[in-house]
Amino acid sequence: MDYRVSNSQVGGTSTNLKVYDFKKALRLSMEQVRVLTRIHENFAYQLASLISSELRSFVQVEVTTVEQMLYEEFINKLPDSTILSVFESGEQGIRMAMELNPEMAFVMIDRLLGGKGTAEGWGRSALTPIEANVFKRLLEGVVQILQKAWSDIMVLPLKYVNMETNPQFLQLGIPTETVIVITFQLTVGKVEETMHLCIPYILLEPYIPKLSSHNWYGHGKWVKNREESEYLQDRIEHLIVPVITELGRATITMEEILGLNVNDVIQLNQLVDEPLQVRVNEEMKFLAHPGTKKSRVAVKIEHLIEGEGKNE
Repeated sequence: MDYRVSNSQVGGTSTNLKVYDFKKALRLSMEQVRVLTRIHENFAYQLASLISSELRSFVQVEVTTVEQMLYEEFINKLPDSTILSVFESGEQGIRMAMELNPEMAFVMIDRLLGGKGTAEGWGRSALTPIEANVFKRLLEGVVQILQKAWSDIMVLPLKYVNMETNPQFLQLGIPTETVIVITFQLTVGKVEETMHLCIPYILLEPYIPKLSSHNWYGHGKWVKNREESEYLQDRIEHLIVPVITELGRATITMEEILGLNVNDVIQLNQLVDEPLQVRVNEEMKFLAHPGTKKSRVAVKIEHLIEGEGKNE
């Protein structure tokens, strides 16, 4: 049932109509939506830290929208083939789902298996049993972070249940049930994709009164606490990042390589007084000059390359 209200009926001069669907009544106030946004911004921050430490790659997660919609609308907006991770609330048995583009999932799996983090050559949406188990370990960490993000508002005992690739096989509720869909922008390395978290309204319903700015800011969850900062700093300090200084390049034939002897000289394309390229994780980040320090070969950083480096 739709009811159309004209601005002219309430004293306005415009003839624009606004459609309101009584079957799709919004259940959360704007303030409650804002609190949900803050909660999941905290979740996004911690999720980026987790994925970055596991993949040892640049990761950024940002909340873009928090929407209320019918479950069938959420399913219809998804592609025919995707990665849907299903989580279940232990006590209530209510399920929620996290949707991720297959390309992004493959990028993460490739990094976890020691690759460079690329989905080139995959050409499929389904995961093999080995890939699913590798990805499951990461999802179990996601569950813990989600529980922690909600901890000051509600106790949410979650567990990973299974994975679906066809949205039509996902059963979280009846088609007309209201769900809350949080959309994230996920960046891993140079790959950017959207990620969705679908939460049935009935899971949040008992805790709706707590979704107020007073409760949220009273707990101070909008501030990154000291424990999280120390944990993140500790993980970053122990990351191993390859740093390579390139002395120069030369092109020679295989015959010349086979004919090399001790004291032979290979002429490089780099002049002695030219700065050397310093690569961090295969990307050029600095220019430096060679030298020694305490009888060891070293380089002195002379210039920082602004922006993202390019592989050559």
